[in-house]
Amino acid sequence: MDKLELLTVEHDGVRLSIDARNAIRKGHHPRFEILKLVDESPKGTLCEIHVPHKTGPLIAALEGLGLNIAVAEVEPGHWRLRTMKI
Repeated sequence: MDKLELLTVEHDGVRLSIDARNAIRKGHHPRFEILKLVDESPKGTLCEIHVPHKTGPLIAALEGLGLNIAVAEVEPGHWRLRTMKI
């Protein structure tokens, strides 16, 4: 199964939301798929990534793309990473 199929992705032009919680809970690590979606989004897009725990490697990889990441724990088992593509 393609890891991209395990993600819930919504894109409305100015906002990209990627929910990876179920994929990660099932033991998949869709870091490269998430990075590709964020990297290919147009400038001015607010990108939100939802994960079940604070994921240091994913945050570091996004920062490696030159992005500033805001990290917030929404509730137990739900973390949100936000960045604006500029």
